Amino acid sequence: MLGENPRLIRVLLVEDVESDAELILLHLKRAGLQCVSRRVAGEADLRDALGEFSPNVILSDFSLPQFSGAEALKIAQEMAPEVPFVFVSGTIGEERAIHALHSGAVDYILKGNLARLAPAVRRAIDEAAARSERRAEQAQLQRLDRVLRMLSGVNAL
Repeated sequence: MLGENPRLIRVLLVEDVESDAELILLHLKRAGLQCVSRRVAGEADLRDALGEFSPNVILSDFSLPQFSGAEALKIAQEMAPEVPFVFVSGTIGEERAIHALHSGAVDYILKGNLARLAPAVRRAIDEAAARSERRAEQAQLQRLDRVLRMLSGVNAL
């Protein structure tokens, strides 16, 4: 898990303002997270990045000039449903934040309160890793169950 074993985090930023992206990355670095990042601001770039960059976490603004955070979330869920998606925005109201969480975002952070950012990223990545482990364990149990049933059938003969 991330909290126990720090590693390089691949951060995909859906952000149109470069200085905001730099501030986000600075907060993560100050919190001791080592990151490699890629910034995108449009749908085509997001799709390319999801295919090529393989992020551990997606941090997205909610309001972009020609693209919305809601659209980014939908594309991320389509192309990389296992990657946690966190809104980092200055313009997300309570209703939209709740809707975003119901739509699959794991958290939202206000740009005016970036102190919550690093803990939210750590938690999101840790939870994604735990879900992945559970899926792998379930797959292993299913394989073992099939083998057991096959052996039981052979013994019955």
